[in-house]
Amino acid sequence: MTDVYRDTAYRSDAIPVLLAGGHPDMDLAFQRLPWGGTHNPIMPNTIEVQLTYARLYENDAESGFPWDDTTYLIGNGFLRGLQGFLYILYMSVGVGLIASLAGLAIAIISLIIYHQNISDFIDLIDSVKYYFGILLGFYFGGKYGRILIAWISEKRQRANPTGLYRREGLVRIEKGKAVFEAPFIEFDAYLVHSPSGRGGRYFNLLLQHRYSKHQLWMKGLLTDAMDQKEVYAYWEMIQQFMDVSRPLPDVPIFEPFRHRDPVTAEWDQRTGRDPFKWRKISPESWRKHHEQTYRERLRATNFHQACILDAHIQGRGLPLPDQPQGAMLA
Repeated sequence: MTDVYRDTAYRSDAIPVLLAGGHPDMDLAFQRLPWGGTHNPIMPNTIEVQLTYARLYENDAESGFPWDDTTYLIGNGFLRGLQGFLYILYMSVGVGLIASLAGLAIAIISLIIYHQNISDFIDLIDSVKYYFGILLGFYFGGKYGRILIAWISEKRQRANPTGLYRREGLVRIEKGKAVFEAPFIEFDAYLVHSPSGRGGRYFNLLLQHRYSKHQLWMKGLLTDAMDQKEVYAYWEMIQQFMDVSRPLPDVPIFEPFRHRDPVTAEWDQRTGRDPFKWRKISPESWRKHHEQTYRERLRATNFHQACILDAHIQGRGLPLPDQPQGAMLA
């Protein structure tokens, strides 16, 4: 295993001595999340997306994008946001389409029972054809448009190294033509919020480098959550992904690649985990049989309980050192 994981890899059972540093201004504005915690990495609002990704791999895979056993890449920019918008459009219109088809079916049955006139049936179809045409256009545009954008922009997204690297224990952030690189343990997690425009708040996860101004917005899988507990669970998942003393988080996006990670493979063999535990669940089955259970588990989880690990992360909330840590790579 020493050949697989670098000496710089993050291990929760071997926290190094850290220099003083921090961002008091961030502490005043936002909530800093503790290290360690509850080991609950399930974010119910993301599971359908995760299942869709995992089911792309019918068998164990050697690599994936943007998530696999070694990297968790964070794509930023307009195209990533447009992909998210198209997915929301696809899901929302799908619900509306089902409801509209149910109403149309009731209308047709009523015509058959009470009128039995073919002209009435033709008039009904003629009156709704444009409505259903627009709905279908939005539905298939949202469904396949995001796939097309992903295909068009894949090369550019793959060239962006911004993300988390489990085996190296590093965070990389692209800055223009350079890349900032620092150990994962040097980043503090913040629950940041912004107005939703509907009287509420959106919550996101931000990783702030303790010894410099560099930060990484963890948008992509979880973006603009309405429930802050989803962000707590996201931070749990990120910590477990980077922690090579523990197996990969048991969530759908990592399932096809668990056999490639030595610690995870040993854990799965010892515990008898089903390699297709998540991939056997369809999005429909998730909504019907599992979603409510996991939502209740999320609500019941105390993410604020004290953790011994957090006490070992020293030097936070103090002024920045004169010489910031981390490195800028050409």
